[in-house]
Amino acid sequence: MSEIKYSVRRGDSSQRPRRRRLRSLAFVPTLITIGNLLCGFAAIHFGLRAMYAMAAGATPDWPGHVDPDMLERLLPSFLSVGAGLVFLGMILDAMDGLIARVTRGTTNFGGQLDSLADIVTFGVAPAILMIAFITRELGGEVVVPSPLSPHLLGRVTWIAGALYVVFAAVRLARFNVEHAEVGFDYRTFRGLPSPAAAAIVAALILVPDQPEASGLVPTRVIVYTLPIVATAVAFLMVSRVPYRRLNRSDLVGRQPFSRLVLIVVVLAIFFAAKGLTLVAVTSCYVLSAPLDLLLRSIRGRRPAAAGAHPQRGGSGFRERRA
Repeated sequence: MSEIKYSVRRGDSSQRPRRRRLRSLAFVPTLITIGNLLCGFAAIHFGLRAMYAMAAGATPDWPGHVDPDMLERLLPSFLSVGAGLVFLGMILDAMDGLIARVTRGTTNFGGQLDSLADIVTFGVAPAILMIAFITRELGGEVVVPSPLSPHLLGRVTWIAGALYVVFAAVRLARFNVEHAEVGFDYRTFRGLPSPAAAAIVAALILVPDQPEASGLVPTRVIVYTLPIVATAVAFLMVSRVPYRRLNRSDLVGRQPFSRLVLIVVVLAIFFAAKGLTLVAVTSCYVLSAPLDLLLRSIRGRRPAAAGAHPQRGGSGFRERRA
């Protein structure tokens, strides 16, 4: 038997695997995406600080609040700061995509980095803040969210947070795969966007820390509602429900006068009741797509029920359509 020897010369590039190297990137959009990632990291930090303060037996007079005075009135606790950072991450997430499209700096690297930042800011951070919020409101020692908690609410809260994180990751991974497909529809989202899901969770956490909402919405109602809301938006993220996407045409060009009036009214209400306004606005967006599908299905059934009335005429049946 003859022995066959394979030898590859060092200079023969055709025999070596090709390596793809990142030689350039869109600088400004990448910096904004990194800012979004840092907002998520900081939100997790403040959520952990809130739980640390409770474990250390900190009192309301403990210097764990935010300065200066104006910022402290807006975000009076560590959890409020964390929720505010989630909203700041939303703003940065919208800016990096818009700037990348305007400057024609969209790259595959930017898309992958954006999804990695989103899973931190809109996936892990809201779940951590929710667990810290329920731990704070229920005393920390009575109900501790954990998979091994002896209390049902503690186990349900932890499972809701785990589902939220997993489904947010699945939603972002699916978006990356479908975004690369030919014929991808850029006008709508397939499933609830992760920033919108994070917004409603963060908004509910902000409400108890706002003085104007303390007498309107009992904190215990939010405590028992938050795990249900987190689970619901988690399933909406992995659903196929089409959600409207904010396009450049919504920000530039001529817009209806009624839209301007609506924005001014919402801003006025926001300065009067910040937390409740954020809950209302985010809830409207989250519920808009399911309600639209429901109305379309109802409208589609009515013609079918009232239209087909076969009548005898001549040699056959004649069908009228409404």
